[in-house]
Amino acid sequence: MAELEQYPFMPGPRGVPAETYAKRREEAPLGKVRLPSGDTAYLTTTYRDAAAVMSDPRFSRDLSRPGSPRMFAGFSLAEAPGSLTSMDPPDHTRLRRLLSGVFTPRQVNGWRPRLRALAAELLDALPDEFDLLHDFAFPLPVQIMCDVMGVPEIDAVPVRAWSDAMLSTSRLTEEEKVTAAMEFYAYIAELIAAHRDNPGNGLLATMIHARDGEVRLTEDELVRNTLGLFLAGHETTGSVLARSMLRLLDPRDGYARLVAAPELVPSTVEELLRLEQPGDSPLLRVATEDVELPSGTVRKGEGVIASFAGANLDPSVFPDPRVMDPRRDTGHLAFGRGAHYCLGANLARMELQEILGMLVERLPELALAVPADDVPWTEGAIIIRPERLPVRKTSGAGGLVDDL
Repeated sequence: MAELEQYPFMPGPRGVPAETYAKRREEAPLGKVRLPSGDTAYLTTTYRDAAAVMSDPRFSRDLSRPGSPRMFAGFSLAEAPGSLTSMDPPDHTRLRRLLSGVFTPRQVNGWRPRLRALAAELLDALPDEFDLLHDFAFPLPVQIMCDVMGVPEIDAVPVRAWSDAMLSTSRLTEEEKVTAAMEFYAYIAELIAAHRDNPGNGLLATMIHARDGEVRLTEDELVRNTLGLFLAGHETTGSVLARSMLRLLDPRDGYARLVAAPELVPSTVEELLRLEQPGDSPLLRVATEDVELPSGTVRKGEGVIASFAGANLDPSVFPDPRVMDPRRDTGHLAFGRGAHYCLGANLARMELQEILGMLVERLPELALAVPADDVPWTEGAIIIRPERLPVRKTSGAGGLVDDL
């Protein structure tokens, strides 16, 4: 029997998805891979297969069933019981219903002025040369999430450290990852306790008082999902923004095009979401019965990963898929589909639109401060992004790149 390929695949330069997806799409669009845990699962590489898996309730996210494969052998937040991403209906439906009202387009659009004000304040305080990732792309979504949650006193420094540790795959030991998760859990539990008598009017208050009929969130559900919202609410957005800005600034014609035509920002964001996902899907699903997909059959008890990278680079849906074309009507799967469609999709999309729009408006000469090939990338982590992204507000004489 041929040796199974190890998943996740090693990304290409600048974190681009490996050519392995295209090769498998041609030769074995629904083939098995070896997971970090040592278990095996099917991996989709076409848009049709991925969309079918995400939308079919016969694929379960509850991996606590005996014999179910796991993505990782040890701790993983994405597979931890009690979190929204690890639930099936009816528990998932109940919890999703309690949370979803906060992230409607109407609610999210109401936060745009606040985001613009925060972004302007932060940009004005930065020196001419700064790290776009750690000085801007991470702090801004953290502050917005604090506003959304109604907890302005959150300490972003340990939250960042715990996030990095929990998303590590090889850099830290299992004990270190578990310790970080326990410390983060305890911190969120204390935060909730401090707000229980006077919760304010943010999302945390909604979650504390939330009911579905006579059923409230359990304490564990409350803590786990608050933690998950903080983690996802800044890490993914900040990482997509850093990856996107590197693409736009080298070559710099992508950024210059937006400066000249800022009305392209919303459609450019959609293309960046399609192309600059900071990793493939971590959501392993298990078939609860035999399921026929367009490219083959997944048997009861077998695992399958609906690959974002495979779907969003499928040339049958996206001609010249690695080319960024703001004119596309993308229909990308960056936020998933079906029951587990990203709860914060509206918020993430709004943040990226406003942040990118603010940058091209206020910093039309923004440029990399180092050659693109010198930008370091993460290693041994689920999230694939630049470790830092040095930029300068004005290209200046003798800059690395010139405006078009």
